[in-house]
Amino acid sequence: MSDTGQPVGSDAKTTARFEELPADELILYGRELGLTLDAKMERQQLLLRIRERQALLKQLDHDALLDIVVWARRPVRKSISKEELAREIACIKKVDAQGLSRRGLVALMRLRGIAVNGDEPTEVLGERLRTHEPFWDRVTRHRRRLMGGIISHFLEGPQSPAGPGGPGEGEAYKFLPEDQNPTLRDQIAEEGVVSGLARRIRGAADDYVREKLDEIELRIDRKLEEIDRRLAEWRDREIANRLRIIRITLVASILVALLSLGYSLIRPH
Repeated sequence: MSDTGQPVGSDAKTTARFEELPADELILYGRELGLTLDAKMERQQLLLRIRERQALLKQLDHDALLDIVVWARRPVRKSISKEELAREIACIKKVDAQGLSRRGLVALMRLRGIAVNGDEPTEVLGERLRTHEPFWDRVTRHRRRLMGGIISHFLEGPQSPAGPGGPGEGEAYKFLPEDQNPTLRDQIAEEGVVSGLARRIRGAADDYVREKLDEIELRIDRKLEEIDRRLAEWRDREIANRLRIIRITLVASILVALLSLGYSLIRPH
């Protein structure tokens, strides 16, 4: 079980399978986790960067990552995995650390690749986060803020100045509701003994079949890669054999032509 109470089997399979992805999908996967990747990077470098990001996610505290999405008011479930949290955090462009906990600030800076020792004052970390924002991102943010203020003024009318927490910060953040499976007792009460037991058994069987299908899919992918490798080797050997046959045929044709030429020169005498 993971530290969020979720099984880690699916994440382990994803980790084991991402190494088999083509380069373009690796780049997409890495960018979803918040990495800045270049399409010209070699495959080994891409894998190294993604492994480093996965190792960093294992080190970071789950609650610290939750603090970031709560600070940015991204709608998530409390039991969301670290990788899904990283995807949400990658979409966050905020640089004003006001309202963000210190552990969340440190985690955000580490995810953005900003140097942090952990013993700096919170104000210093917040200033470092702001100065790390790229120039054009800063221009875009100010432009959007200006447009948002103009549109809000015409649609909602003049508003009183926001409090220290900013607009909308007074409303408490609420996590999305969890997907709770009904208990066996509730299923029996709702559907009867036979139907309730049948549905519960069918659900367990579906989970087992889904897990086995994932394993079979992984094995099939490996077999297909092995078949492709063997076909490539066979194709190379076949091409080499055909080139050898062409070379032998060419040499034989030249010899026959030379013999014919010699015979045609000798025959009149």
